Order: sequence, then C-alpha cells, then structure tokens
Amino acid sequence: MLKPARTKALYAGSFDPVTRGHLDIIGKALMTFDTVHVAIGTNIKKARTFSVTDSQQLITRSVIDRWPEASDGASGALFGGALEVDEYINQSLIAYARKISATHIVRGLREASAFNEEFNLHGVAERIDPSIPMVHFICEAQFLHVSSSTAKELDAVGEAIDWLVTPSVERAFAARRA
Repeated sequence: MLKPARTKALYAGSFDPVTRGHLDIIGKALMTFDTVHVAIGTNIKKARTFSVTDSQQLITRSVIDRWPEASDGASGALFGGALEVDEYINQSLIAYARKISATHIVRGLREASAFNEEFNLHGVAERIDPSIPMVHFICEAQFLHVSSSTAKELDAVGEAIDWLVTPSVERAFAARRA
C-alpha cells in the first residue's frame, strides 16, 4: 500500500472550548499532513458551553493567537488553506471522513486512561472503513492536564485559565460572565 499523493487528516471533537492541548495536536497534524480538517461535532453526553459557530470562530482565532502567520488576512484562509475548520452533524466520523475525502483520522492522547477508549474507537473505525487509518498524537507534557472541562470548571470558580486556553478563548469566557 502506498501513501496517497496528497494527504488530508480529519481531527474531530467537540472543542468546547478549544484548548492549548488541541492546538498542540493541530500543530503536529499540520507538520504531518498536507491538509488538516478540524471538525466540530456535538457530544450528546455533554451540554455545550459555546455554540458550534462560536467554537468554529474560537478555533480560528486561537490558531491565529498561537501562530500569527497562519492568517493570510484577505481570504481568511489559514496556512494558505492547509487548515480547514467546519462542523459535522448527524453522521458518523467515518461517513464525514469519506464526505471530505480524508485520507486519515487524527486523534490526540493526553493520558494513559484515554487509551482504552481510543483503542475501541480505532477498532470500530477500522471495521467500518479500513482504508482510512487512524493516527494518534501524544500531546506535549505541558498539556497533559489541559482539557476543555478543566478550563470550564476553573473559569466558573474564578481561577486563571491562561495556561489552558488562548487569549481569544479567555475573552469569550469573560464575555459569557459579563
């Protein structure tokens, strides 16, 4: 089996909100694949803090916070179109990967306890469509304790969250409190 001529990775999640850990995985994916498509899905087990539309905007702003050179300004494209941000609803991860012609699915790992869930997801995805391999990136050590849930919990009790999220996300939390 040969590598596709052009690679496109799908990185899907709720990103509610996007964190510095998510950005670490996006950065690793951008170094590995020709195009990275970040897709915001809805987790039916969780109530959203930010709407999907707000999350899309926060991802775009956070990418620019992290990598100011990402935006070309006029077109709004990120990294010359190498990074796409969209949403997916009412379909499986594999169905969406097929729809956007993804060659790979990217997942991030923060802790060993997440491995079992990811291992199960990997098995299901491979069973549905073995032609779309799943690739796992382990986040940098400084992001091992970073999660969207932690950001929401700390913000709710007035603790600093700048080590978890970008300034754009901090401002969005502040606007929600106002």
